[in-house]
Order: sequence, then structure tokens, then C-alpha cells
Amino acid sequence: MLTSPVLHSLICLILLTDALHRSPRDLSNSENAAVIEVSLGKKTPFHIPRMSGPIGTTKRKDPLFKEIPGWPLLGQLPQSILEISRPWEADTIMNLKLRPGYSITLPGVRLIEISKPEWIEYVQRTNFDNYVKGDMFQSLMEDLFGTSILVTDGASWKRSRLVTSRVFHINTFKTIVEPTLDASMDSVLKVLRVAGDKGRDMDFCNLFNRFTLDLFVEMTFGRKLNLFEGIDNQAGITDSYPETFSEAFNFSQTHMDSRFSVAVIWQLIQKMNFRATEKMKSSCHIIHDLAYTAIDQKMSKYSTTGDLTSDDTFEKDFLGLIIGSHLQKGHTLTRDELRDDSLSFLFAGRDATAQSLSWCFYHLLMNKDFMSRIRKEAVDILGEDLNDQGRVTPENYRQFVCAYAALLEAIRLHPGVPKNVKFALTDDKIPGGPIIEAGDCLTWSDWLLARDPEVWGPNCGEFIPDRWIDEAGNITHFGNFKFHSFNGGPRLCVGMNMAIYIAVKTIVEILHNLDLEFSKGWLENVPMSEEIQGIKTSYPTPQYRPSLTLPMKNSMMISVKPRSFCERRKNEEMM
Repeated sequence: MLTSPVLHSLICLILLTDALHRSPRDLSNSENAAVIEVSLGKKTPFHIPRMSGPIGTTKRKDPLFKEIPGWPLLGQLPQSILEISRPWEADTIMNLKLRPGYSITLPGVRLIEISKPEWIEYVQRTNFDNYVKGDMFQSLMEDLFGTSILVTDGASWKRSRLVTSRVFHINTFKTIVEPTLDASMDSVLKVLRVAGDKGRDMDFCNLFNRFTLDLFVEMTFGRKLNLFEGIDNQAGITDSYPETFSEAFNFSQTHMDSRFSVAVIWQLIQKMNFRATEKMKSSCHIIHDLAYTAIDQKMSKYSTTGDLTSDDTFEKDFLGLIIGSHLQKGHTLTRDELRDDSLSFLFAGRDATAQSLSWCFYHLLMNKDFMSRIRKEAVDILGEDLNDQGRVTPENYRQFVCAYAALLEAIRLHPGVPKNVKFALTDDKIPGGPIIEAGDCLTWSDWLLARDPEVWGPNCGEFIPDRWIDEAGNITHFGNFKFHSFNGGPRLCVGMNMAIYIAVKTIVEILHNLDLEFSKGWLENVPMSEEIQGIKTSYPTPQYRPSLTLPMKNSMMISVKPRSFCERRKNEEMM
């Protein structure tokens, strides 16, 4: 028979998982949160003593690193559920309080916090082979990601890494990325100009989500979703068939994160929450079907012609490059392998790019002086009129130092993947850090890393793009383990330069053409993230929605107005 705390925890898990798929509303205001508070919080009628040994774990053998006590059998699982709407604040507060490090236990696993640059470097580079994503990580994500580079280890990971790295060369930028991005940016600017002419406010989070999904689907599969077709009466965008794909994509990401929240018992929760499980299956089918259709079309054309040189089918998109590269070498990949390799571009690029742009524009609108510097720099490089003359290109995007610096600073504070984990294969000792036992889960947070005064100084919580610009006016670099938003070691993001190019181009071309302001009343009414004691900030930032990535929780409404030549000149003369 289940004990009361176990039963209450299972009830809370089911309710919470269901709530995550019902509504994006704040859980603290929901009925489910009330049940959790009654069941596990201060109002609980049960007196349960704290202990550090949940089921499936052993006593920690490292006296220098504190293990936070937990519930019998469950460890810190109930507390993790209570903090599911604010995980990064909770993690940061705990980290600053319990230096140099700490660990927690969940049923069947111990999590050790290693959010220090030198510790992460040891795990991700120095002793790379001893730390893997592991079977648990793969089981959580395999129905969506399969055997892609995002979830595998060992030989499978090396094969996928080799496949994807071949795609990112200068020819790819010229033949695929640049023309597709130019066309997508034209669509974005058109939508924004129409909104400006008609006095309509735009949800920039929605705008960037559609922009990057449109862009990455076309670059990956050669298919146009046309997410900007039509204009509605509110935000300048209308629903269309691709909305089904977009909804499936968004749901699958949220569902994946809910699995991580309940870790080792996610399969039990999945069986209990039938509705979410069925919707996940449907979402995976929609996403995979897009890949299979493109794969079958290309393979059918090749089987008909048998020629990779006269037909440009294999030069138009990432999938074509992958297939063509393997066919030229006499290699064969299954449909599932091609699906997983091609979808990895979409999963890795779409959300992180869109969300980085949203956070960057928020900070720029809070720092108008720096936004003016970006505009002046754009005029100096591109001239007065962007429309039919200059564009941001793969050759010149690094010249836009102010936009580049603003992007890096936004990504530092709001990393595209705010958390990550690795499992230890054998016992180990991180130099200057914790003792590791085989099976331990090592976890780190780049969100936390950005707010650590020992790493970024006393102004770590501030948006300061100039920290990225040296005395000569060039971009300065801090190393991949201090600035860890693009990962590090052998798993350094292979698409990093492409992502930066896309984002810099978007920032420059929007600001060069349009004047932006927060919609009336938006800034005063949008819910803001909590202040962390000891971390200085000049202004708060909007709440995020806990996910595999880092989206804003609510819409970011912005009013848009086309910029005239006279307005540009007036603003520049005032600087």
C-alpha cells in the first residue's frame, strides 16, 4: 500500500503533467498548484522527516559537497515539482548559497550540480569519454529525436556528428542559407511594414517563432510552409495549414520537458496521462511525416535518374546534401537515420534562434542608446537605403559589431538550452570539485553560469553588450566554457556561425528599416521574473516558460513604424 507522501506525490505528478498540456498559465494560480501546496507544502497534515536516501540511491561519499536532504523514498522530487515554474531561479539561489557545490537525489538517481566553467570543461573535454547522455536521456527523447546527434553517444553520435558537420561549409551558406534567409527576411519585413502602416501591434515572440520555423523547414527539407501568408485583424498573421505542424512541434518540445521534470518515473506518468501520451504520438507522426515525404521524394528522383550531378535536387537543402554525400561515397542510410539527421537541424536551430531574438529585442528596447549604435553602424556599412541595395551577408555579418555584441550578451543571459546533463560511466574525481560515482547524473545550467559573480563579475546580471567589444572595436571572446551557450568540447554546436549570422542579419535589417516601441501598457503589465538576492539588475526581465529551451512565457507586444530617411538622419545627428 502506498504511503501518504508517495500517493500525494503521484497525484501531484499526474495533475501537473496534465496541466502543462492544458494551458500555459502560471501554475501558481492553478488548481493543480493548490493541490500540490496542500499535499506537499506547509499545509500538509503529515509530518514527514527529511532524509537523504530516496529509493534506488546510496549515501554520498563526498563530505565537502553538501547533499540536500529529501523525502523518504522520493528525495527532492516533491520540491522539484513545487519549483517547476521557476527552476533556474531556484537552482541559482541554491548554488549561490551552497558553494562550492551540492547534490540532490531523485528516485534512482543522484544529481550533482557542476555549474563552474572548469568543472564543465573537465566533463565535456578533458574526460569526455567517461560522461554520456545515457540510456535514461535517450529513452526520454527517442520517440521524437530517434538516434540523432542530439541524444546519442559513442559511435552513433560520431556518425551523426560527421554527417551534420559536412553540411556547414561556405558553399552551403551561399547556395542554401543566404538565399533562403533573404527571402524569409523579406517576408518578415513585409509583415512588419503592413502592421506599421495599419497601426497594429505585433507579438514578436510569435513573429520569430514563425520566421525561424519557416526558415529552418525550408533550409532542411526545401519545403515552404509560408507561415506569413495572409494578414489578420490583430497581429498581422493568419492561421493556415502549417499551423498543424507548428502546434505539433511546440507541443512535442513542452511534453519532452515535462518528462525531464519527473525523470525516472516518466514512463509511469505517461501511462497514467493517456491524453498527453496520445497527443505526443500524433505530434511525432506529423513531424516525422514531413521528413519522410521529403526523403521519399529525393530518393525517388535519384532512383529514376541515377545522377547526382545534373539534377540540383541534392544541392537545394540540408537533407539533399546529406543524401548526396552518402550516395557519392556508396553509403546507405535508412529512412529513419535520414529522418533523424535532418530533423536535428530543425530541432537545434528553430527554438533557440527565435528565443534568442526575442530576448535580444527586449533588452535593446530597454537600452535605446545601444539600439541607436546598431542603427548607425548599419548605415555606415550598408548605406542609407537597405531595401534594394545592401544586405547583411555571410561575408559581412561580422562587421556589425554592435549587433553581434548585443546578440552574444542576450544569449549569455538567456541561453537557448538553459540546462544539460551527463551520466558518469565510471567513478571519477573532478579536479577541485566533487567525487563522482558511476551512474551519477552531472547537471549544469548556463542560465546559472551567466549569473555567477565569480564567473562574470559583480555586474553579471546586467545586459552590457560592451563587455563583448575590445578597445580596438572588435568582438572579444571568453572561451567556450565561460560563455557556454553554444556548448563546448567535441559537442560544440556545429551550426554556431550559421545561427549567429541569421540572428545578426535579423537584428540589423529590422532595426535599419523600422522603429520599435513596446506596446502601450505591455511593459507595465507583463509578469516579470523574480529578483535574485545578490544579483544586481537595472530592470527585470519577463518570465520564461520552463522548457527544453528558454521561451518567454507571455507574448512580447511591440508597435512598429517604418523609418524614413529623415528620421534616420535626425536620430544619427543626435548621437
